[in-house]
Amino acid sequence: EVLAKTTNKHVINTCGDFNLNQSASIVSQSYKLVTNDTGMMHIASAFNKKIISVWGNTIPAFGMYPYMPQQPNAFKIFEVKELSCRPCSKIGYDECPKRHLKCILDIDVDGIVKEMNS
Repeated sequence: EVLAKTTNKHVINTCGDFNLNQSASIVSQSYKLVTNDTGMMHIASAFNKKIISVWGNTIPAFGMYPYMPQQPNAFKIFEVKELSCRPCSKIGYDECPKRHLKCILDIDVDGIVKEMNS
């Protein structure tokens, strides 16, 4: 049984707790997934799950957004579009080259919460 690491009974945070196969199983049982632009986003896409996709220094225009032609409205992308330094990488860096992390720190968290609750 997976135990939530949060006070919200509808959200389960298992970051780092499971291997890839176990994570895919959890995603397959989920209703909606909040994820950055990584493999979990693509696994959720394969399972036709609702996706809230958070993008930092990379951009969906590079073609790595959720592939869901059967449900083009099943995912919502959150990104800070107006940053002149973005994208700074196709696959990301370990540290922000500008040292400000605005691509993540300025994300619309209220919008993500609203989308999670919709």
